[in-house]
Amino acid sequence: MDDELLDLVNERDEVIGTINRMDYARLLADKLGYIRAVDLFLVNNKAKIWVPIRTAHKTIAPGGYDYSTGGHVGAGENYLQSIIRETREEINLKVTPEQLEFMTKTVSEKIRYIREVYILRTDLTPTFNPDDFVSASWLEPQQLIQSIDQGHPAKSNLRETVVMLQDYLTTHP
Repeated sequence: MDDELLDLVNERDEVIGTINRMDYARLLADKLGYIRAVDLFLVNNKAKIWVPIRTAHKTIAPGGYDYSTGGHVGAGENYLQSIIRETREEINLKVTPEQLEFMTKTVSEKIRYIREVYILRTDLTPTFNPDDFVSASWLEPQQLIQSIDQGHPAKSNLRETVVMLQDYLTTHP
């Protein structure tokens, strides 16, 4: 894990300090608070998700499915600033807040994350950063869920978030 400085927040998402990413185990053990994260799904006009495969050197879910892009919200950043930065760094897309569609905000007591999830509706297939991903493809949400259920590695909360995305897309086509 890189040693990034992150805001430490309480259950109401109010900043109560900072913590280094390397201290995540201590945050969990001592329940010091929460850290913030952002995730983004690229969704095309056929309701398929652009799904990358993580590099083998990643600490979390090596070789596994990932969100189209995402990451930690750095100290002093807000969620939108972070997802715009991550989108540029990981998939070489410059996006504006107006292009992003807020989907949901979740709080995980288990992993001590507060997370916002966004959608970018586009038919553009991005060029990914080879430090982050080894390949990617457009998949229907159900295809992705089935593949995860059949044992393909993935980030731990990806499946449940894809289910939320499916529900969201039925009410926000």
